[in-house]
Amino acid sequence: MTEQNSVLVSTENHVKTITLNNPQRKNALTKQMVIAIHEAIKASETDGTRVIVLTGAGKDFCSGADLVAGGAELMSGVEKYLKECVNPLILSIYNTDIPVIAKIRGVCVGLGFNLALACDMLFASEEARFSEIFTNIALSSDGGGAFFLPRRIGYYKAFELMALASIFTAEDAYHLRLLNKVCTEETLDKVVKEVGDKLAEGPWVAIKHTKSNLREGFVNTLASTLNLEAENQGRNFKTEDFAEGVQAFLQKRKPEYKGK
Repeated sequence: MTEQNSVLVSTENHVKTITLNNPQRKNALTKQMVIAIHEAIKASETDGTRVIVLTGAGKDFCSGADLVAGGAELMSGVEKYLKECVNPLILSIYNTDIPVIAKIRGVCVGLGFNLALACDMLFASEEARFSEIFTNIALSSDGGGAFFLPRRIGYYKAFELMALASIFTAEDAYHLRLLNKVCTEETLDKVVKEVGDKLAEGPWVAIKHTKSNLREGFVNTLASTLNLEAENQGRNFKTEDFAEGVQAFLQKRKPEYKGK
């Protein structure tokens, strides 16, 4: 693996796929990979991307931070690394209005798990395994796990999974409401492609505003959410997509959205 190919980026029909490409280490994240993912996310704001799919090469999603390749650097300044590299990446996924889908195979643990939790939709193969594995090596969480997990599953279960570093299956994750769907290995790519294409071909401006509204409602007040919903709806009413949606409804046909 070289710095240049440790993260692969491809785009098709406005769907950008970002692939962690360190399969020999179960796609463990180096500093260079974190920076490359962040750059790909930032570029999506201006390059026409409508959906982002985050996945891993080979049989795994991500085994967390690469403590072998980056161990010396982390030991000398892990707080700086997290604040200057990891945290901006997590915030970029969370704060972008572009939908981000995690496509998960195999190992999804530690920072890799929290990277997935920052996404908007999570699809996993039946063989996927999850863990907030940090306490196994006497570490506490990073990468936003302490923000995302209790909001998804409640404080008590989140504490259990984090403190005990429990390893659990995709089926367990689904029942904990951490996944949108569990797929067979053979259908995972197809399911994610269908969802990504549907989002990309839909009323893109309205979908972005939907993510923005949900994010506001997730962490702020009813009053602020109502206000943002009103502002975004005002923007939606001015789009060509809204006019097309109304016209298609009246003509009883499928709308053809342009994302305008």
